[in-house]
This record gives sequence, C-alpha cells and structure tokens, in this order.
Amino acid sequence: MRKSRAVVAAAVMMNSFPAFAETQTLTHKVRFCPTWAEAHERTLASLNNGRAPYPVKWKGCIELKRGTTVEVVEQDDESTEIVLKGKHWFADE
Repeated sequence: MRKSRAVVAAAVMMNSFPAFAETQTLTHKVRFCPTWAEAHERTLASLNNGRAPYPVKWKGCIELKRGTTVEVVEQDDESTEIVLKGKHWFADE
C-alpha cells in the first residue's frame, strides 16, 4: 500500500513540475494556444500578404503581456512550450 502511494505521488510530482523547465520573463507580448497546431494556424492566418486579418475568434488562446513570468519547457527556432498555472501552452514563432 505504501509503495503504491509513493509511486502515485512521484507520478503526480513529475507531471506537475516539468523536468527541464526554466523560469523566464517574457520580453514582448506573445500569444499562446493550447496546441501547437492551433498556434501554427494562427501564425499562417496572420501572414496573408498584407490583407486585413481574417475575422476569426480563436478558441482557447491567451495573450501574455511583456514581463509575465512563465516556466519554459522547450524553446527552439520554430516554437515555444510553456507551463502557466499547471497547463501547457504553445507559441509558433
């Protein structure tokens, strides 16, 4: 019984705190979405050759202001994954 509780507790901790997360402060305003695919679609929609943006309501995306502190899980040239209030968010850059 104790062993199973320890395993469950370890699993909960591993999911709550990303192994390689690094706390960073955002240097500019960034929009994050619940999935990378949605973040990528948003980027593609904004690149419509100078035409006015499509009047689309994006579901579930958030815009974080400059100076917000977040846990960065993974960051490369194309995307960023963060954890904010226990939920993973993605930005396509």
